[in-house]
Amino acid sequence: MTYSARGADRSAIQFASAIRDRTLAALGEPPSTAIIHQIAEEIHAGSPQTSRLKCMRLANGWTVEEAIERFHGMCDRAGIKRRGLSERSWREWEAGARPDREYTDLLCRLFETGPVQLGFARDYTPEEARRAHAAAGAADPVEDAAREVSEHAEEVENSELGAGALERLRTQVVWVGRRYVWESPLPLFVEMRVLQEQTRKALDRRIHPGQAQDLYFLTGALCGLMANASMDMGRRLPADTLARAAWTYGRIAGHTSLMGWSRGMQASVALWDRRYEDSFRYAGDALTHLNSGSGGARLYMLRARSAAMLGRTEEAREALLRAEEARSRGGRDELHDEIAGEFAFRPAKQHYYAAVTHLHLGDASRAIREAAESIALYSTDERENRSYGCEAMARAHMAIAYVMEDDQEGAEQAVAPLLELPPDRRIDSLGATLAASRSLVSDRMARQIEGFCSVGLTHTLAASDQRRLSP
Repeated sequence: MTYSARGADRSAIQFASAIRDRTLAALGEPPSTAIIHQIAEEIHAGSPQTSRLKCMRLANGWTVEEAIERFHGMCDRAGIKRRGLSERSWREWEAGARPDREYTDLLCRLFETGPVQLGFARDYTPEEARRAHAAAGAADPVEDAAREVSEHAEEVENSELGAGALERLRTQVVWVGRRYVWESPLPLFVEMRVLQEQTRKALDRRIHPGQAQDLYFLTGALCGLMANASMDMGRRLPADTLARAAWTYGRIAGHTSLMGWSRGMQASVALWDRRYEDSFRYAGDALTHLNSGSGGARLYMLRARSAAMLGRTEEAREALLRAEEARSRGGRDELHDEIAGEFAFRPAKQHYYAAVTHLHLGDASRAIREAAESIALYSTDERENRSYGCEAMARAHMAIAYVMEDDQEGAEQAVAPLLELPPDRRIDSLGATLAASRSLVSDRMARQIEGFCSVGLTHTLAASDQRRLSP
C-alpha cells in the first residue's frame, strides 16, 4: 500500500468513525440493524470511493480482524462449516474483488442485508418502480410516524438512569479531581478506575441523549485524571493512551475544553519523553480547540516549554506572552474552572511553567524569580488549591537555576523541603528532575538527592504490585 493509499484509508476510517460516534451518541442505546445500515449508507454517501462492504464493516465499528472473528462466530452458531477466510481475501473484497456465491451468501448473513447493499450486485429496478414500491409499503405514513414517535418517547421516559444517579457520578468525579491536588496518586488511581467503570456501565444502559453526552464527558475527564496519575507514577505509555482516550470521549461529547486539555496532556507526556517536536505539535493542535482562559494559558505554556527545549527562543517567548493574553481574556469553562482541582491551571502553576521555560532558555535568574513567585502563591493558597507536586517541581527547578548561578547554598535551601516529602508523594518527574542535577551539585547534596530518589512513588508502586502478585 502506498503512502497516499494509507492516508486515504486513515481518512475514510476517521470519517466513518465520526459518523458512527455522532449517531450512537444521539441514539443513547445499542443500534439496531436498520441503524447500522443507515450509518453505512451515510458513510458511502460522504465517501463514495469507499466500497460498500467496507462501509458496512466501519458502520459496525469493526476492524478487519474483528469482522473475520464475527464471520467465524456466525458460522459456528449456525452450524455452518468454517471457511478458511483470510485477512488478505477480505481486504481484496473491500478493494473491489468479488467473493464467490457461497461467500457472498455468508457475508449477507453476517451483515443481515443483500448483495446489492454490499456492492456485490447491481439493482436494475427503475427509479419510478422503486418510488412506487416505497409508497405502497407506507400505507399511512402519518399514522406510522405518530406510532413510531410515541413508542420512542415511552422508551425515553423509562430511562434507567435517573437524574440523581448522574448528579452523583458528576460529584464523585469533581471530588476525586480535587483531592488529587493534595493526596497520593496510587490509591486515587484505583478509585478513578472504579468510578470510570461506573460511568462506562451507565453508558450501556438506556439513557437520554443529553445524559449520554454528560457521561462521555465524565468518562473522558476520568481518563484524563488517570493519565495524569500514570505520569506521576512514571508510566508514560499508559498516560499517553489514556490521554488519547480522553480526547476521543471529549470529541464524542462535543466538549472542546476536554479535547484541548487532553491534547495538552499528550504534549506533557511527550515533553518528559523527550519527544519535543511531538509536544510542540500536540500543544498547537490543542490550541485549535481551546485558546483562551486558564485552559488556553496552560496550552501556550506547554508550547513555550517545548519550543525552549527545541532551542526556538523566539517561539518560546511568543508563547509565554500569548499565555498571559489568554488568561487576561478570561472565559470560564466547565473543566478548568468548575470541576477544577487537577484540571485547574492557576497562576501559581503558570509561574512554575514559566520558571521551567526560562531555565531552558538559559535565563537562570528569571527562572529563580518565577519559581519563587510560584512557591509564594502556593504557600498562601487554600489547601485544596495547593498542589504539592507542582510546588515541589517549582522548588526542584529553582535549585537547578541556583546551581546555574553557582549558588550551592541557594540550591540546598530550595531542595531541603523536598527531602521531607513521604515516598508515596515523590512523583516520577520530581525524581527525574533532581536526578538530572546530581552531577552539578555539591557531594553532600548529591547524596541527599540519591537517597531521595531511591525511595519514591515508582518504588511504592512496584512494591504494591509485588504484594498483589505474591501468593
